[in-house]
Amino acid sequence: MLHDRFYSAWVQPTTNVPSGSKISTLVKVRIEKDGRVSKFEVIKPSENIVVNESVAAIGKRISEVDPPPAALATGDHYDVKINFELNTDQTPAK
Repeated sequence: MLHDRFYSAWVQPTTNVPSGSKISTLVKVRIEKDGRVSKFEVIKPSENIVVNESVAAIGKRISEVDPPPAALATGDHYDVKINFELNTDQTPAK
């Protein structure tokens, strides 16, 4: 659910990305018990700076999500890793 929330806000770059390449950027997101996003950090950037910047921009757009279930937020917050994978495979359908 969290993956979908952040992934849907991702404006995927279409320029400066070689066709047929798979590019992924891994982020760590910290969600407080009240649902506030207190940290959005790229922990494994891709080799493409345009993709990395587009992923980092999501952290500026999403500042709140649904509060995590009590079972997940064992402390004051919940940390989750989300992988953003850009698949530029433009193979035409036959």
